[in-house]
Amino acid sequence: MRLVINSKPANYMLKNYLKIAWRNLLKNKLYSVINIGGLAIGMAISFMLLLYVYNEFSFDKFNANNDRLYRVMRNQPSNGEIGTGTATPVPLAPSLVKDFPEIDKAARTNWPYDFLVNYKDKALKINTMAADASFLDMFSFDFIYGDKHTALSDPSSVVLTQSGAKAIFGNLNPVGQVIKFNSQYPLKVSAVIKDNPQNSTFSFNALMSWQACEAEQPWIKTSGWGNYSFQTYVMLKPGVQLAAINPKLKSLIAHYDPQNKENTLFLYAFARFHLYSDFKNGVNVGGGIDYVRLFLFLAIGILIIACINFMNLSTARSERRAREVGVRKAVGARRFAIVQQFLGESLLMAFLAFIFSLILMRLLLPVFNDIINIQLVLPYSNLWAWIVALGVTIFTGLIAGSYPALFLSSFKPVKVLKGQLITTKTTIRPRQVLVVIQFTFAICLILSSLFIYKQINYIKDRPVGYDKNGLIEMSLEGSLDKKFESFRLEAINAGAITDGAITSGSITNNGSSSWGITWPGQLPGEDKLPIDQIAVTYHFINTYGLTLTQGRDFAIDRPSDTAGIILNEAVVKLMRLKEPLGQSIKWQGTSRTVVGVVNNFVWGSPYEPVKPAIIGYIKDWAGGIGLRLNPNAPVSKSLSTLQTLYKKYNPEYPFEYKFTDERFSRKFGTEKLLGTMAVGFTCLAIVISCLGLFGLASFSAEQRRKEIGIRKVLGASTGNLWFKLSQEFIKLVLISFLIGSIISWYNIEKWLTKYTYHTSLSIWVFAATMIISLMICLVTVSWQAIKASWTNPVHSLRSE
Repeated sequence: MRLVINSKPANYMLKNYLKIAWRNLLKNKLYSVINIGGLAIGMAISFMLLLYVYNEFSFDKFNANNDRLYRVMRNQPSNGEIGTGTATPVPLAPSLVKDFPEIDKAARTNWPYDFLVNYKDKALKINTMAADASFLDMFSFDFIYGDKHTALSDPSSVVLTQSGAKAIFGNLNPVGQVIKFNSQYPLKVSAVIKDNPQNSTFSFNALMSWQACEAEQPWIKTSGWGNYSFQTYVMLKPGVQLAAINPKLKSLIAHYDPQNKENTLFLYAFARFHLYSDFKNGVNVGGGIDYVRLFLFLAIGILIIACINFMNLSTARSERRAREVGVRKAVGARRFAIVQQFLGESLLMAFLAFIFSLILMRLLLPVFNDIINIQLVLPYSNLWAWIVALGVTIFTGLIAGSYPALFLSSFKPVKVLKGQLITTKTTIRPRQVLVVIQFTFAICLILSSLFIYKQINYIKDRPVGYDKNGLIEMSLEGSLDKKFESFRLEAINAGAITDGAITSGSITNNGSSSWGITWPGQLPGEDKLPIDQIAVTYHFINTYGLTLTQGRDFAIDRPSDTAGIILNEAVVKLMRLKEPLGQSIKWQGTSRTVVGVVNNFVWGSPYEPVKPAIIGYIKDWAGGIGLRLNPNAPVSKSLSTLQTLYKKYNPEYPFEYKFTDERFSRKFGTEKLLGTMAVGFTCLAIVISCLGLFGLASFSAEQRRKEIGIRKVLGASTGNLWFKLSQEFIKLVLISFLIGSIISWYNIEKWLTKYTYHTSLSIWVFAATMIISLMICLVTVSWQAIKASWTNPVHSLRSE
């Protein structure tokens, strides 16, 4: 006996399901567009957020030796707390290799900065980093030309990235060509590597040997254990456990630098540092991972509310297909077959939404990249990305379609064919829960957005202690160092500036500190406290607009001022100096006389208390220039005049500057990004939630059309009917607001406590959010409510 299985009926049923699904999509065009469009928008935004999350989690993990790479970090006691940093001294790397057999290789790097590169008649700035030759053996780089084992073996060699090489040489092979750094240091191109991935710690365009860096900056070669200005990375030998070597590192500083024996070193996983870089009292307390988790939560949340919206809109049209379900059941269709059909329709719409989401991602990704300042790309060639995306799509289709499928398939054919559906009370409740979830999510986002911007504005309104407006800063390069005073005087006489000063760096960045400072009445151990420092020459106070509370600025006509210092009020308080002027303080190994005291100024984080700082006269530390633009002249004219004078005194270097107020605003970059993202996702959540509310209003109006007809016959006005239909949704929004407010209050208060200076949890923000939510609700629901109240009661009561 042979059993023959005919697959035609199954194929026919599948074809029939698809045909019915397609006809229903075309029959209800508006709802199909809203349904598929809402899901597509939710999926597109969620996928982009997940792309960002993946980028962050994969940061620096592309290195072949990832599990063996570590960053050397330092713990330093300070004023009862332990500060943790990444800066290390120059002699550390060779000492680690010599003293610890567990370490395979170690490499030093400096902080990358822009070098002037000259090749023939071309001169341009290239972001350059210096490193030991072992650096290329430790980290993974794709070589286009040259050999990684010999690329930095010659002290006069330099490695270029693909974009760096193209900027200098075009499409030619540059290996063997000689370029000059800062117009005087010739280096031979030994190799070309592919550009560093955008999810990499290293973003240089040129990599010079450590010996070349020492030749360009001779002080580095003589830098000892007390100068913490460089990065050190190590690669452990295979099989070495971190727990076995970290205890041994603690005594290394004490061995080589007994004066700073309180400082201790430890190794920290290189790839982990990007997301876990915040330390408090020597213990990791998180970092960027907090924001990545937030974006992951947003991605999941937006996808969920898009699915909820899909469910609401699907069941809102259920009555129109109730008789279809009744007829199918009457002729023998099983519930599973009906569930299968509606799940199939849901999957079809989910796949259509997925296709549209890909189109939306192509359009929105450049905008998203500009917002987050990261160049993400769609991973078309990544098989796992497609598997995950399709898996999410199928999961979304099944979850989003499960409730409509189970709801529609539960209809009793006898009741349906008699025109009797499930009562309003039993059908509304689960849908109300879904709408409450949607609006709770939206209200949380609204409150978060308002408080983020309230916090940013609160910090921005705090006095910074200097006048950052009308101030520009630039690097002190080339021959301008020796000619600065002539450049300054000519710029003042030309009306471009009112004053100018040389500094060791930007006033917006407290990148330097020192310890070993002594003062009168010092307590034991206080000489170990690190104190922020900035080196300047003359005219600093007037140029930057700091406020002197005592004394004066450094003066050219006072030669003794070259051994002077100016203190901020925080360091005067730390040193307990009742009469600071004229006091002798040992700083940078020499006795210095206090000539002035200035108000505290925001140099580091604007969210934290101002730290003690010393402004000292040191000409050899010159690295930057500050220029106060003439407020009585147009900015464009002043900049044009400065450019002309700059080319006169420093012709080989391009005229590049940055406004100090713009540099200062970067301190709020993370919060601004968070605020921008929160506003964008708030608007998106509101739109999707309104679609869900629109679906529920439509569903309610259809279920209550006979009730509305009877009320109209009995004399109810349009306003009364509108209020009657709207009040249930107002209740849902008020419930959502109550839940969302409690959740937001807890999380926002927790977020604000991270900042020493923070705004308050104002009641008016919650009140404004409630009003906004109610207005959104009424605008969304009113159309369906008014439409239902305008319907002729004859049409709804004719069957009675």
